[in-house]
Amino acid sequence: MIHDVYEPLERYQSEFREKFAQNTSEEFERLVRASGIDAAANAETNKNLRNARADLDKTCSRRTGWRLLGCLTWILMLAGFVAIIWPFIPKDFFSTDFWQKCIEPIQKYWYMFCAGGALFDTLGFLFFKRVVLRNLRQFRDQISHLEERISALQQEAWDQMAPLNALYDWDIAPKLIQRTVPRLEFDPYFTEGRLAELHESFGWDDSFNEDKSVLGTQSGVINGNPFVFGRFLSMQWGTTTYHGYKDISWTERVRDSKGNWTTVTRHERLHATVTKPSPVYSETCCLLYGNDAAPNLTFTRKPSGIAGRDDIIAKLKKRHEFKKLKKFSENLEDASQYTMMSNHDFEVLFHAEDRNDEIEFRLLFTPLAQTQMLKLLEDTKVGYGDDFTFLKQHKINAVFPQHLQTFSLDTNPQQFYDSDLEHARQHFQSHHEEYFKAAYFSMAPLLSIPLYQQTRTHADIYRDVLAKRSCFWEHEALANYCGEKKFTHPECVTRNILKTRIAGRDSDADGTTSLAVTAYGYKTIAHVEHVTVWGGDGHAHEVPVEWLEYLPVQRTSELLVSEQEAPPATPPDDAPYGYAARWRELLSQVGRYANPVGVRRSILAFFRN
Repeated sequence: MIHDVYEPLERYQSEFREKFAQNTSEEFERLVRASGIDAAANAETNKNLRNARADLDKTCSRRTGWRLLGCLTWILMLAGFVAIIWPFIPKDFFSTDFWQKCIEPIQKYWYMFCAGGALFDTLGFLFFKRVVLRNLRQFRDQISHLEERISALQQEAWDQMAPLNALYDWDIAPKLIQRTVPRLEFDPYFTEGRLAELHESFGWDDSFNEDKSVLGTQSGVINGNPFVFGRFLSMQWGTTTYHGYKDISWTERVRDSKGNWTTVTRHERLHATVTKPSPVYSETCCLLYGNDAAPNLTFTRKPSGIAGRDDIIAKLKKRHEFKKLKKFSENLEDASQYTMMSNHDFEVLFHAEDRNDEIEFRLLFTPLAQTQMLKLLEDTKVGYGDDFTFLKQHKINAVFPQHLQTFSLDTNPQQFYDSDLEHARQHFQSHHEEYFKAAYFSMAPLLSIPLYQQTRTHADIYRDVLAKRSCFWEHEALANYCGEKKFTHPECVTRNILKTRIAGRDSDADGTTSLAVTAYGYKTIAHVEHVTVWGGDGHAHEVPVEWLEYLPVQRTSELLVSEQEAPPATPPDDAPYGYAARWRELLSQVGRYANPVGVRRSILAFFRN
């Protein structure tokens, strides 16, 4: 029997964290066994590689010492040369009496200085040629040999790890989470059927995406109710301040310290600024969740900044917020239905004072839900604490966790490619544990509400098969994964908001979809604006300020995508992310698309030149 997760913090601490770590370790060992790589041979290769790099560093350090010795030898040889020519320097060459007094005794014994300088230079030259140069040549040969050895060992290590690197795929992290927390299920990719479910059953409006481009997405269900993680690139108009300068000078008549009139020249650098609009790009990550529970309820809560704190300032703020909420609750003259609950700590920290339906709010936040939500908010050791914004609009819930703004839920298998098995094991383990923690505590506010897990959608119970076509969220994520540069306008100087639309679908069995990808960006035109600034001379001056005007540009390109089944268990050696056979098959069918540009989960993409 699968139990609901009503205590997300305790279950993570006592069960899920350790279970996920064990599942991750077992999954990596399974991949190692399936790859058939020789762990001992790879360890020996990397040991030899580390030793070779250490020898290279030591040799380079010794070569540097001999180079310094060679430089010192040349400096001393130069001193010997000066000793040879010193007696022949005319006395009047130096203007001071000190230097002339130094030359007189040297010129008296000039032959001794010439002989000593010549002997010193001869010995120095022989030492440099016979010892220094010979050692430098030896170090050069040793370094060249070590670099070749390092390159060969690196290639050997990568060749040894190639079978394992080919087994990584996009769905490892979601499958591990699903195996750890059975109430969570993940889709191979975000389908049109899942998006239609959000539209039809929960009233989701795609206007949210109008000015955004999807950088990454991961969808699934929590006990039958759909969710989707999304990372978005958005643009808003900001301002840029441009600076201009102009140097001026003028003369003034002033009295000096003796009372006489004199003329002085004054200098001043005039400064002018111009503020003009400019595009500002930002990335945000959120979790959208659909549930039929409390369908009329809307509210907003933001991080309080005082949860989990026990200092005097936090206590004063809590007391202040409580007084404000109590006064707001007792005000019967406004249209608000807000009525404070008996759990004052929950009211202060969750702070959803804009809720529109007290009955449904209490139906949703039962005493158990309030207790679990408070534990999440006040936690400072296990999870991330009060770091999320929670919005509910009828049947749609949106959670904006701050920790996801810096940690990406990108499951690109390339990030696990490595030439060292032990390093790959450590990175695989640590990354997936952090991935699980970030994803789990993004969902934790939803898991804290028992009614959400007790309510299943009609679509989940009765719909047998969802549409297998990927939706536009996945298309935009794929286009961004392929890279903005493939779609950007030649004159664009900013980032691009990539939007996609279906241009056509092939009717044959391979099920490919032709997409039109439009890149929206901005070009710049330089302008000069003259700003009047008063100078210290009492006159107005026109200071030139250069600024840039941003004008929109766009370009539409073609992208062909094809949804695939799960990758083969043992892909061929030349498989790009495990899809080589299917890739070659599709490539032969779509000759007009010259470049295969990416694989994202089970979706192949071909870009037309």
